[in-house]
Amino acid sequence: MGKGSWGYNDEKGNAVIPLGKYKFLNPMDEKGMIYAKKGTKYGYIDILENIIVPFEYDDLTVFSEELACAKKNNKFGFLNRKGSVVIPFQYDNETFFRKNGLALVKKNSLYGFIDKKGKEIIPIIYQNATHVILDSLVTLEKQGKWAFFDSFGKQKTDFIYDEITVTSFNYKDTFWKNGLILVRKNNQISYLNKNLKEIIPFGKYDTGEVFNRNRIAIVSINSKYGIIDEFGKEIVKTEYDTLEHPEESYHESEIFAAKKSTYLVLFDKNGKEIYNKIKDFSFDHCRINNKIEAIYHVKDLNGKYGAIDTKGKLLIPIVYDEFQDFGSNYNAIVKYKGKFGLIDSNNKVTYPIDNEAIYAIDREDLDYYIIKTNNKSGIIDKNLKPIFNFDYQEIAPCFYDTKNRFIVKQNDKYGVIDRAGRIIIPFEYSEMSNWVEYGPGKNYHFVTKDNKKGLITKEGKTVIAPIYDHLFYHNDKMIILSKDEKYGVITIQNEQVIPFFYEKIYIEFGFFGDNKEAEFYVLKNGKYSIVNNKNEIIKSNISAQEVKDKFSYYN
Repeated sequence: MGKGSWGYNDEKGNAVIPLGKYKFLNPMDEKGMIYAKKGTKYGYIDILENIIVPFEYDDLTVFSEELACAKKNNKFGFLNRKGSVVIPFQYDNETFFRKNGLALVKKNSLYGFIDKKGKEIIPIIYQNATHVILDSLVTLEKQGKWAFFDSFGKQKTDFIYDEITVTSFNYKDTFWKNGLILVRKNNQISYLNKNLKEIIPFGKYDTGEVFNRNRIAIVSINSKYGIIDEFGKEIVKTEYDTLEHPEESYHESEIFAAKKSTYLVLFDKNGKEIYNKIKDFSFDHCRINNKIEAIYHVKDLNGKYGAIDTKGKLLIPIVYDEFQDFGSNYNAIVKYKGKFGLIDSNNKVTYPIDNEAIYAIDREDLDYYIIKTNNKSGIIDKNLKPIFNFDYQEIAPCFYDTKNRFIVKQNDKYGVIDRAGRIIIPFEYSEMSNWVEYGPGKNYHFVTKDNKKGLITKEGKTVIAPIYDHLFYHNDKMIILSKDEKYGVITIQNEQVIPFFYEKIYIEFGFFGDNKEAEFYVLKNGKYSIVNNKNEIIKSNISAQEVKDKFSYYN
């Protein structure tokens, strides 16, 4: 009954508005009204389900400036909180009132602005219009040109602009709260202040971006880029080949990266230089005095790595051949003169830099490091205490339990041990898979023993004995195997599907056998055929070229 419906419960879980009545309910607003959908119509109720705005509207908005826009008979009008129509249904667009007391409306493909009584403050005669959340100014378009108006309907500029840009201040749109307004005219740009006076005249710069919340903007002249402030002063000279906000954690950073000739320069969010003449950089966080701080890795023109803080202070000398992220941890992996070790944010060596390799496992939630030295591998925890001594040739965390299970190699044989060093799978395999994307899942290992292939569980139980020369896992029902130069097919339960008397067996990689009978291309006595999973011939005399073209990825 409640599927696809909405209701309200109290803090004890008791139904206040039961499911099954409403297709949608918004949270209660500050006046105790609940936006609701019943059937195909919209209205408002209170918590006792008293109808305040009747369910007779095809669409409805939340209240803005105490009015809600409603749709009826394909036209829009406005209701008050008592549900009374205060502005008739005559407009073609859903709209709402801003703090300047105006709503942008459309009628007969033309635009204008009305007040909360429905009076046209700016006549509905314009090609287009824009208003923003934070400002009282609005803009309108006539004959392809734009002009500014105030909230009283007074025209503040001529219709001379080809474009008037909008920017964002604290995630709300604005013309001028960030400092200046970017406008375009006749392929030139200018910046206006909130009084619409030209602070930066047309033609001074070739290109420009909107001002950001730090009240600065990127500009260019003659393909050279710089940064200006709201007074028109160049706080970064227009001398860089590129200037942009670099990507940081999937969003645009506030800092600036400028390229000049063969090097980069970093500027902070206010346009102040952080660091000069580097080849590359990246973002990171580390623990400094028990507090997580943002830092930048920098690579100098000689290919060496170090780190600086956000003000440009050198934290880690630029001497390392490699320098992995701290990732909010106390230590980072570095490479120096061909050897690996660990350092802290003060550049103190916390683990000797004399190892062949170090791997941080799950750096975002660091648990341990795998270390290789003198051709032996061991593990230390994040506090640099030993977990495994250097008794193994190789160590790799098991995909299915990276914290507690490890595939290890000892005396040229692979097995699995747990974190306490207990042997889970004996050391008897020359090869052991960790994870195979198209394999039987995370609970299994493909293994090789005495040059023969098989499959075991993560607890070491034999699923397919390692007695086969070749093993191709397709799915649980179709595992192609070869033994003594003869091919057959079994299931993961080791039940035979196709007997072992073919010279070759192929199956299309994309086929998983759920909705279609399996088809196997088989070679016997030098001739190809297609058989089903009962080994019945479906088609004979398949050309060798067709098989070669279809299964080239096998070879």
